[in-house]
Amino acid sequence: MRTCTPSAALVVAGALVVAAAGRPVAPAGAAASGPAVVLQVSRSSLRQGEAIRVTIETAAPASRPAVRFAGRSWAAYPAGGTTWRTILGTDPMTAAGRHTIAVAVVTAAGARVTAARQVTVTWVDFPRRRITFDPKQAALLTRENVEIERRKVREALRALHPQPLWQDPLLLPVRGPVSSGYGVLSVYQAQVRGFHGGVDFAVEAGTPVRAAADGIVRLAEPLPLSGNAILIDHGLGVISSYLHLSQIGVRPGQRVAKGEVIGRVGSTGLATGPHLHWGLRVNGVRVDPLPWTVQ
Repeated sequence: MRTCTPSAALVVAGALVVAAAGRPVAPAGAAASGPAVVLQVSRSSLRQGEAIRVTIETAAPASRPAVRFAGRSWAAYPAGGTTWRTILGTDPMTAAGRHTIAVAVVTAAGARVTAARQVTVTWVDFPRRRITFDPKQAALLTRENVEIERRKVREALRALHPQPLWQDPLLLPVRGPVSSGYGVLSVYQAQVRGFHGGVDFAVEAGTPVRAAADGIVRLAEPLPLSGNAILIDHGLGVISSYLHLSQIGVRPGQRVAKGEVIGRVGSTGLATGPHLHWGLRVNGVRVDPLPWTVQ
């Protein structure tokens, strides 16, 4: 096996509103014409590894929304006027079950307005893979290399484009069989290393790799474990990654178009043979990129 490193709407007025028969009900003492938050989500349930798109609208100008989901905070991006949006990702570490998307804003008058919506995350039985690297490859698996790679990625993604640059669906960067899917629990040298954060395509070295969507290159350089790597910013916190390349054909800051050749398949870094690792991050969470290729 060729492989690589794991890398409805609810309206709330005042402090709280409970939706009844699809209509908002204001709390006692709240003015019927008071400020409101409308929270729209793209779906009510999703599998581990999938993402949910959220739109937030306020009846009057307010602060940037504070968004909480699955135990963490999420960025909200301006979408014009009093509208904000974001995308919330899940991964194999996201607990299955019901989760609350909670949103809070502060109005110009200083009132705190909240909204909440529950969604269900469905458990996925991800498989396991065991890989033994030769001594030269295994020597790359050090804490120092992991930290170097994390730091470089963190610095490259410090500033991201706030508006969506892509259009659905995403393009498969190469055509070929999947040798290792998303979410596989990776066991390297008899040690659990975490889940596989992308999809591996078993294709020949030198195969052209194409950008999955329009975007801005944020990183294009060799990394200790991921080898020759490219990260593309597609806006709204969506980042695609292309790892273990033999050649890099773009530079940081460059605008690329969907389908444009950005590099070529290789086996650099921690890899057992030529392949492309393609990954997708959504506001810091590694999600399964394949559902994004379906309209």
